[in-house]
Amino acid sequence: MADNKVVIKINYDKKQAGLSSQPQTVTVWHTRRILIAVLAIVLVILLLFSLFSGDGNDSDTQINSAEKVQQLNPVEAESVAQQPSPAVENTQPVVTPKQPVKSESAKVTDTVKRPAAVILDRKVIRASLNSKPKDKEPGEPIKSPVRVNQNQPVELFYFSEIKNMKAKVLFHQWRRNGQLVLQKQLDTNAYISKVWTSKTVSVKDKGEWQVQLADKKGKVYSEVNFVVDTE
Repeated sequence: MADNKVVIKINYDKKQAGLSSQPQTVTVWHTRRILIAVLAIVLVILLLFSLFSGDGNDSDTQINSAEKVQQLNPVEAESVAQQPSPAVENTQPVVTPKQPVKSESAKVTDTVKRPAAVILDRKVIRASLNSKPKDKEPGEPIKSPVRVNQNQPVELFYFSEIKNMKAKVLFHQWRRNGQLVLQKQLDTNAYISKVWTSKTVSVKDKGEWQVQLADKKGKVYSEVNFVVDTE
């Protein structure tokens, strides 16, 4: 019995078969992603380096300070540990209060205790108790109390400067212990008049005195009070 065989023959191009048997590889580089990855790695490395280097400096500082303390003896080490921090100096300037300066008028008041004349009307310009007037001006101020002795009486002058009092009849009234001792009428013919009257006091005139500028109706325009005493 003859063998039944089927023979199939395929014809193909050897050149094309050779090309298909060796595939080619194509490489695509993603440059942007690679750069980002490299930068991230560099940043991580720098961060780790800074952390480790800082810890090393702190530990070195602590070790150096500990070595310095160990080199001191126990007494010195304790004093260094307990030594307070330096205080901050106060740089503000120290203000010294100024002493009050006495004016010239205050000095005169201290040395001469002149009894003050009280002016009760605007028509009176000046009033004062003085020594003898000079050139129609009041003399030296009188001290109070007025000191007198047996052999030396003192003459006192009450000075008044008045204005616009032509129609008035005015007096200087001297009183001792409230009693009228002397009354003199004044010459007030000018628009501005400077007038004065005087009284001599001695030992027998010891007491409290008052001089007033008044009119005939009893209205008082100015007055001064003083004391006469013996030495």
